[in-house]
This record gives sequence, structure tokens and C-alpha cells, in this order.
Amino acid sequence: MNYSKEVFGYYFKNFLYIAVFMIIPAVFIGLLLRPFALYEFLAKYPTLSLDNFGDFYLAVYGLEWLDILWIFLGFVLLVVALSLLLGFIESHFKTGKVSFKNTFSLNSNLLNVSKITIMLAVISYVINVLLVLIMFLMYVICGTSTAGIVVSTVLNYLFVLAGSWLLIRVFTLFIITGIGMLINGTPMNVSFSDTTHAIQRGAWQIFAVEAAGLGATFVLAIVFTLLNLSWLGSILGLFVIIPIECILGMIVFFNHNGIKRYDNRRYYMKD
Repeated sequence: MNYSKEVFGYYFKNFLYIAVFMIIPAVFIGLLLRPFALYEFLAKYPTLSLDNFGDFYLAVYGLEWLDILWIFLGFVLLVVALSLLLGFIESHFKTGKVSFKNTFSLNSNLLNVSKITIMLAVISYVINVLLVLIMFLMYVICGTSTAGIVVSTVLNYLFVLAGSWLLIRVFTLFIITGIGMLINGTPMNVSFSDTTHAIQRGAWQIFAVEAAGLGATFVLAIVFTLLNLSWLGSILGLFVIIPIECILGMIVFFNHNGIKRYDNRRYYMKD
């Protein structure tokens, strides 16, 4: 199966429906939080005044007390959006009909998606802090000369891209695991084991989709940060990476389990 064709074909054909679920969390998180703070830091790195690890950390994770409330609300909105979006895609795949009737019946989706989102958030934080530490070490090793800044900037981009791909792979694993828990009702450990086999079967195809989604998000964040519109890059990046991962996860799950899809038929609305 050509996962790239399937994922992006579904994404663009159904973008307006996807936007219904993504608009609120994407705008809220993009405006009030910094989901791609590491990319923003990279874009501004050559112009920043940095002396120690604390400066690096605060440049990426500088938080105020009110941000804790925004993070909590952003988490709630994201969990609900993911639950609804996965329910919509599952229903569409199984019936071939674009329907919101069953989508808004969350059932156990919220609990399972909450678990997955929390774990992903913790892993994301750990990976990002490690990347900040690596960038600080590059700063110390390469120095503050013009040549040193150029070398450390190039190395930082490479390290961040590698770390971001690792995070996207974890996202893919967790999404497919969550889908297995939601559809088959299997425990997390059983679903995760099945997910690893599913990814091994289409490793390069899945990698191509992950790389395309990551590349688009990375470019959006960097470009709009340089244009002093980082909030817009964040909103657009969320519109790209989250739906693509959800679609990829659902397609891989259906393909791996031999479940027949009906969404390639003519779409129509049904209340």
C-alpha cells in the first residue's frame, strides 16, 4: 500500500471536515502556547544572547504562572479534538459516509486518548530537554565566534530534526496503539505489541509520511518565526501534523488487521 498517497489523499479530500475538529485547539494552543518552541528557538538562535544552560532552557520553556492554566486547557481541548477526530475517521472508514452522528459520542475515547496524550507529553518534554542540553553543549564546544555560531547552528538543526523524527515515531506508535485499544478493546501492552509489528510491515512507507509531515511542520514554524508570526506557524503546523498522524494511524491499523474500508466511495453528508 502507498501510505503517502492514501494519507495525503484523505487529508486534502476531507480537510474541511478535519478543520471542524482542529480549529479550536489549534488556534487556542497556537496563540497562547508555544507547541513548536524548539523550532522557534532554532530560527532565532544566531541572534540570541545566551551564556549558560539556564538561558537556553528559558528561551525554550520560559513559563509564567498563567501558562499553567493555558497548558491544562490546551490539553483538554487537544484530547477532545483527538477523540472526535479519530471517531470521525473510524466511522468514515467503516461506513463510507461522512457523518457526525456517532463522532460526538466519545464513550471511552477520552480516557484512552488522555492516557496516550499524557505519556506523549512527558516523552516530548524529556526529548526536548535533552535537545536543549545538546544545543548548549554545541554552544560550549563551538564557541561564540562567527564560525562557531555557524557550525553550532547547523549541528543544532540536525540534532533537532533527528530528535523530532524520534518524537514523531513515538507519536505514530502511540496513535496506532490507542486506535487498537479503542476499536478492538485490547489492553495497552497487547495493542502496543501489535503496533510494532504493523509498523515493521510498512516501515519505509510510514517513514515517508512521517518525514513529509515533520518537514512541513518544521518549515512552517521556522519561516513564520522569521516573519515574526510564530503563532501562525504554530496554528498551521498543528493543522498539519496532528491530522496526518491520526489518518496514518487509522490507515495502518485497518491495513494491518485486514479491515475493509468504504471511504473511497462517493462522500455524502448524513445527520
